[in-house]
Amino acid sequence: MLWAKKYFYLTLCCIILFLTSCIGASETGNDVLVKDKISQITAKNPKSHIELLFYKQFHHVARNSPMSESYKLTYSLDVSNTQTLSVTQNSSNLKNTSVTVKFELEDSRTGQSIHQGKIRSEATSGAVSGLYAQEQSEKFAQERLAILLAQRVYQNLYLYFLENPDS
Repeated sequence: MLWAKKYFYLTLCCIILFLTSCIGASETGNDVLVKDKISQITAKNPKSHIELLFYKQFHHVARNSPMSESYKLTYSLDVSNTQTLSVTQNSSNLKNTSVTVKFELEDSRTGQSIHQGKIRSEATSGAVSGLYAQEQSEKFAQERLAILLAQRVYQNLYLYFLENPDS
């Protein structure tokens, strides 16, 4: 009885630690299955510089293996620029750059569409006075958004496979 009183908190901590480690092991099992499915996705070949950045980032995040191509990802990137502010004395123009990706995931065996979506992201660029610098700022904003959208498409597909483990 004295031992139980003396080591009550230590025993309680050991029991809680044991239970939390069991819960963590079951969650990583789902994580491994989802990441395995995502690694089987092959994205379409890029046709432009922005699509190349998207393609490389998606394959980097997904850690794709070219041997197992169970899914095919087709996507299109749409870039739009709108001028939001123009200051004439300093010749500074702020531009709002928006990049939208429309994607569709197909099963390579059946050719059926499994999941599709549309994600949009925005950035403001051009807070400099030179025209060349404004163009470069706009270009860099588009590149950053393409990389960001690749990560968001990965997250979207991750959630899809997490919710639909048998697809």
